[in-house]
Amino acid sequence: MTKNELPKYVYADRGYVRFIRRSRGQSVMMKEEPGTPEFWGHYNRLLKGREPVPAKRNFEALILSYYESDAFKKLKPRTKADYRKYIGHVRAIWGTKAPAKIETHHVYELHRANADRWRQANYLVQLMVVLMNHARLIGFLKKEHGNPAKGIPLFKQESDGWEPWPDDVRAEFETVATPRARLVYELCLGTGQRIGDVLKMRWNHIRDGEWDFTQGKGDKPMWIPFTDRLKAYLATVEKKGLTVITDKAGRPVRYRTVADEMRKVKAKMEHPDAATYVTHGLRKNATIELYQSGCDDEMVKAVTGHSGVEMLKKYGGMIRQRELATRAQDARNRF
Repeated sequence: MTKNELPKYVYADRGYVRFIRRSRGQSVMMKEEPGTPEFWGHYNRLLKGREPVPAKRNFEALILSYYESDAFKKLKPRTKADYRKYIGHVRAIWGTKAPAKIETHHVYELHRANADRWRQANYLVQLMVVLMNHARLIGFLKKEHGNPAKGIPLFKQESDGWEPWPDDVRAEFETVATPRARLVYELCLGTGQRIGDVLKMRWNHIRDGEWDFTQGKGDKPMWIPFTDRLKAYLATVEKKGLTVITDKAGRPVRYRTVADEMRKVKAKMEHPDAATYVTHGLRKNATIELYQSGCDDEMVKAVTGHSGVEMLKKYGGMIRQRELATRAQDARNRF
């Protein structure tokens, strides 16, 4: 019995199925094989209310409810996968605990317990805010409780993010890269976009050296003219499928496949630090090059799609400050 064939009130849950009927406060794990006589017998008893289970307002029930919510269903597939990963951590440690009993210090302790992995620690807090908001929506928390996950100070990033690729790393990579890795490199560098958007690029989105698309993060419509370098490189690329980046059969490729290939190329490079530079760093290279070519903040945002100046400060670094200050003083001298 497939997911779409499961009867009313029955949902897949961790290798089994669960009968959930919130109006009666029922939430029962059904370990019988769906479609068997035993399953239907148990199902019919639950429909008649012969096995009522007191409502358990715990994280287990909260998480299952959130997965059924419109808010979760509207998320991008990649975001859903990230949410499930970190929500699974919360489920493992607090599954039987009532959200109403969670206080700010509990969330703070959870955050501190993951201090050695600051990204995960911050993500957990952000997801707790989401879960506790949902808990209020479904009545697991009263209004006066507030959201205990809000206001937790997040860990600061120790650096300015992913480092841009130095010239010597770029030169060697361009020499030894596989054709597909080189194509990913040129697209990320030439457009300044995230690899997720680059992987979705289709040939029919490109007209006269211009790319018309919607950024995956934020659903922002974008139109970007290609650089002369990228136009020249794409002219050498064979069109195998609908997307620009494909496998040998012309099919779109997954992020993990491309990420593994990029890592393997850098692992074979002679540069001792090659492996430390990630593909997302090329977005920083593109941002810096835009500032060095004389672009202001609005022009840079028009290409990269950054939503605010704070992210431009992060990606442009001191180069941004220096270039803007130089142009400002030149204007002052001409006054």
